[in-house]
Amino acid sequence: MKYLTTLILSLILIGGVQAQSKRAPLNESIPLGSQLQPKPEVPVFAVSSKQGMRILVSWDDGKSWKQTFLATDHLEDGGWHGNYAVYGMAYTEGVIGVFSGWGAPGIYIGSEDAVNWAHLNKTAGKLGSVWGATGGKGVMLTSADQWRGITSSGKGHAEWKKHSLKTLLEGGKTHHIISGFGDYKGGRFLAIGDNRHVFYSDDLCQTWKHSKLPEEVGDRGQDVIAYGNGVFLCSCDVGVAHSADGGETWTLYKTGLPERKSWRGLSFVNGEFWLTTRGGKQALKSKDGIAWEALPQGTPGGRFVQSETGTIINVERGRHEIFRSPDGLKWEMVFTPPEKNVSWDTAFAVYGKVKAVK
Repeated sequence: MKYLTTLILSLILIGGVQAQSKRAPLNESIPLGSQLQPKPEVPVFAVSSKQGMRILVSWDDGKSWKQTFLATDHLEDGGWHGNYAVYGMAYTEGVIGVFSGWGAPGIYIGSEDAVNWAHLNKTAGKLGSVWGATGGKGVMLTSADQWRGITSSGKGHAEWKKHSLKTLLEGGKTHHIISGFGDYKGGRFLAIGDNRHVFYSDDLCQTWKHSKLPEEVGDRGQDVIAYGNGVFLCSCDVGVAHSADGGETWTLYKTGLPERKSWRGLSFVNGEFWLTTRGGKQALKSKDGIAWEALPQGTPGGRFVQSETGTIINVERGRHEIFRSPDGLKWEMVFTPPEKNVSWDTAFAVYGKVKAVK
């Protein structure tokens, strides 16, 4: 009995050490932030890996790419949990933000020139974990679950405010909250979590209201939020939830795509929504999110962002290359990594203007 007890304790300790070894140590060399003073001057595309916050930037409309930041090359558990498992990237009014931390406190990194990166908080402290992130009208928002709520930035992104969801839930439960922003009636933030819970704000995250997705959506499966043509869409396992009134009411529409869609692969480019399956085996487009038709053969899978010139950049979770198209018809591979692991996984992309580097 004594031997058995010792063996069990030993296995628990070994398991604990192994679990701890999967979490990357905090990178203490990243400076704490101060209030940013953005000056949108030069257009850039920026891409972040799913793991480690490897950030690649293009200043020439997506033709060439340069790495400007890496938090860690530790792979943790492959980008799903840990300090540097990235779950969001956002751009708003001259600032790029990258957000990690699931099963761990959040780490929020940002830059006003896409070269110099720092924590988006001016004092050391624990920020909310991240399952999703978005930005708009100079505000950034991260989202997690019913316990850690949602967190929005103040002026200059140097201070962050946690918003509790307890009152809105009225005893309900939610987890895996994704977030999105759209220029609906001057700007609206949305956060959507498990059990079909929807939270929306029309005053830049100061106050929140509650609604729900249709029952047919199911209790899990919300993937990503996109906005365009006055409509919010939320990609789900069974189709897309559609809202034409800023998230207050929703209708589910079937797209015909199988459940294995590209991870967070709903985008708005070329004046229409694009939705793909993994690897681009199937790809659809829609002006209104209701009626869908096929995109041209050769459209890659994943997410898409577009510049003012019309150039589209494509990335995809589980893939390491970056694709570029001048028109959404012809695609060219413009970046290949020196090695293929999850720290080179091109999962997130944004476009916007940042401060010129002198």
